[in-house]
Amino acid sequence: MLPEEFLNGIREMIGEEETLLLEHACEEEAVKALRLNPLKKAAAGGADLVSEIKLEKLSYEEDGYLFDPECVPGRRPFHDAGAYYIQDPGAMIPGAILRSGGYLKEGMKVLDLCASPGGKSTQAASAMAGKGILFSNEIVKNRCAVLSGNIERMGITNAVVLNESPERLSERFPGYFDIVIVDAPCSGEGLFRKNSDAVSQWSRENVNMCAGRQESILEDAYTCLKSGGILLYSTCTFERAENEDRVSGLIEKHPDMKLLNTDFFKEKAEGLRDGFGSCRDAVRVWPMYFNGEGHFAALLEKEGSTADLLPPGGYEPSSDVKNRKALDEFLSETLTEEAAALITSAKDRFRLFGDNLFIMPADTPALSGLKVARCGLHIGTFKKDRFEPAHALALVLGEGDVRLSKRVGEDEAESFVKGMTLSGEGKGWCLISAGGYSLGWGKVSGGIIKNHYPKGLRIQG
Repeated sequence: MLPEEFLNGIREMIGEEETLLLEHACEEEAVKALRLNPLKKAAAGGADLVSEIKLEKLSYEEDGYLFDPECVPGRRPFHDAGAYYIQDPGAMIPGAILRSGGYLKEGMKVLDLCASPGGKSTQAASAMAGKGILFSNEIVKNRCAVLSGNIERMGITNAVVLNESPERLSERFPGYFDIVIVDAPCSGEGLFRKNSDAVSQWSRENVNMCAGRQESILEDAYTCLKSGGILLYSTCTFERAENEDRVSGLIEKHPDMKLLNTDFFKEKAEGLRDGFGSCRDAVRVWPMYFNGEGHFAALLEKEGSTADLLPPGGYEPSSDVKNRKALDEFLSETLTEEAAALITSAKDRFRLFGDNLFIMPADTPALSGLKVARCGLHIGTFKKDRFEPAHALALVLGEGDVRLSKRVGEDEAESFVKGMTLSGEGKGWCLISAGGYSLGWGKVSGGIIKNHYPKGLRIQG
């Protein structure tokens, strides 16, 4: 049962007839969808996920598909391997607008200001194809850990994950980013169908609180955005106070912000609606007209043009790797010459956090004083006189990048992510793949592959 005060507000917005349609839509089964991960390529002869999970292509998102609700892809090893990201079709709309409009270009500096759990960040990273730098930020610490895990799972190498406030980032990086994404915390009305907690927790007071918070976040986003840059604002609520009012309020305060036309995208996706009032160029996703949950998206441009600014404090320094011998031994024994060369060629971007070695994204700005959860690709950890590879490294490699690999079927892969040992030949680090998609590390000795899948990620039971 939807809150009556909420329904009264919807009636004022769209009328009695459409409000009844919305009520009926909220009683229907939620739609299931995912995005295949273009950063994750299966080896030759690998699993065909389109047929295995019975995927149906979406018209508006290059990598988006509906899937059979009887499938449970979140519990399959292909999910753990980062082959796809489960995401509501409506939630794909904002990122798809940005991508299909050609706004994401190679080498850009992109900030996702409220990024957890990672849907918009991983969608942007897919379009960036490892080039440029993506800052994914989440202010809540435990949600930041979830975000960092999804960035790792999807094999994203050019992301910096931060646990900061929007205000702190606007102070640190004024006028720095080409694109700023604000998927704002909101009252969550668009998720009523799939989330009963969103219904029980709804109140007019919460709507007003969210609107005030969104206004503050948008101000920080404006400060971070360079002249000529693009701001993507989205929510999963129906409230004008959290949607059109926030957009028009930002434009009123900053006349150099211009709302961009999105008709080019509305033609791609059946059932999208215009925004209200002066924000008709925004996109509204109503579940009674669109096969997905409720969302709002607006694309804005900060008029003017400026050259790229040097980041405050310069660039993040690289680190000397004192135990280079251990690293070189691991690379030569485990990876092919070509794959090892790709890592060693990035030595100017090596960064040590304690004993953990990362390859930073190119031109990473100085991060001192910021709470960094992840900085680029975690290669591995120095342990006394040896080097142990990171799980993140396994997820960006393929079978053709390593000297020793073992492809397993779905049942054996599920055993592996539970921490079970496998049988195998050879000696040393072995890349385990599920149907051709790299899944994690094992270490072979005496015909047994010892499991090195991270204990914190293992499936229980």
